[in-house]
Amino acid sequence: MEVQVAESGACRRTLTIKVPAQQIKQHLDMMYRAAAQQVDLKGFRKGKVPRAYLEKKYGEAIQNEAKQELVKRTMHDACVQHELHVVGRAQVDGLPEGPLTNEDIEYTVTLDVRPTIELKDIKGLELKAEPTAVTDEDMEKALSDLAQQKRTLDTIDDAVGDGDFAKVDMTFRSEDGAEVSTREGQQINPNIPIAGTDPEAFKSQLVGAEKGQTIKVDLTFPETFDKEEVRGQKGSVDVVIHEVLRVQDPALDDEFAKGFEFDTIDALKEELQKRIGEQKEFNEKNRQGTQLLEIVSNDHPFELPESLIEDEVKHALAQFEQRMKENDIGEDEIKQKLEEVQDEARADGERRVRMFFLIDAIARQEEVGVGQNDVDLELEKIAAHHNAPLEDVRKHYGENNDAMNQLRLALLEAKVRDFLRENAKITDN
Repeated sequence: MEVQVAESGACRRTLTIKVPAQQIKQHLDMMYRAAAQQVDLKGFRKGKVPRAYLEKKYGEAIQNEAKQELVKRTMHDACVQHELHVVGRAQVDGLPEGPLTNEDIEYTVTLDVRPTIELKDIKGLELKAEPTAVTDEDMEKALSDLAQQKRTLDTIDDAVGDGDFAKVDMTFRSEDGAEVSTREGQQINPNIPIAGTDPEAFKSQLVGAEKGQTIKVDLTFPETFDKEEVRGQKGSVDVVIHEVLRVQDPALDDEFAKGFEFDTIDALKEELQKRIGEQKEFNEKNRQGTQLLEIVSNDHPFELPESLIEDEVKHALAQFEQRMKENDIGEDEIKQKLEEVQDEARADGERRVRMFFLIDAIARQEEVGVGQNDVDLELEKIAAHHNAPLEDVRKHYGENNDAMNQLRLALLEAKVRDFLRENAKITDN
């Protein structure tokens, strides 16, 4: 077998592979012997079925498989011979049409190879830490978030305020004052105008109105109004206010804490402080790992395999398109949005591919790896997080190679981040 290798890009190689007739004959003989082992023919022992019979009965299928296997094997041997570390998809061209014969064949294959990354010293990188102490503002926000879960909408003896609600009856009238339609027991808000009214005029008239008061607001009947005969015409709506309602925050006391299964408000605050502190420390470690990876990336520019970028972009756009379809977005709008995000998808794809090879290079150099114990511990965490049986989680990942590969990649990235952080010079100022 003769192989010529040409550089057709920074990470791309074009191989011209010439397979001699003798090698093709040996390959075909092997394929027919293998087929003979699988065919039962009355009067012949296993493996002794005549080749003429196989050619007549199964020749086309055997030839197709033989050609695929020949390309696969010769391409693999060529890459091993020239120490090419292939990544991504390979494109085969020039393969002769029809069945293999006892003649030489020549074809080309274009493929991408792993980029060369010569890492400098990546220990001792300098980075400034950000504070993780729990502040009063952190506690106030956490308590406020919890309080929102326990808010109530209560009737008040006060005029309608900006954020209040009002229970009302509404009577819609035509421009000459004739009653068109009525709606009882409606709940309105100053910031959500009645359809057809001017938002500012509606709000200014509703804010400050009191229980028992009637306000009149001019409108233009919208095209969706239930009475077709007045759509698009001028009119008005009389709004009778029966109740004013206001969102009330709960008192932050022991009773409030019991709603979250704590005996006292102090116990709740103590737990909140602990959780906020843990989350801030976790976020800071993530930030440091991300920043350190960015520093290494900026210090080590390298070319990327184009086919991997194309695959990343294609996958991201397909997911984006699927989400838009699920949201009932029209085909024309989907097409426009896909065009608008092409550059962003390309940049994201390049970043993901770059980080993949950079993390791999660091892991190889520093002998950082993911063992079975790491995988087992992570599967236990996943099972606990989803409250699922561990065996079910193991089975899912065991039967799904893509999911398992993604899991291992995520674990490797986390280990590389930890390595960079643990070997960095992180200062507080």
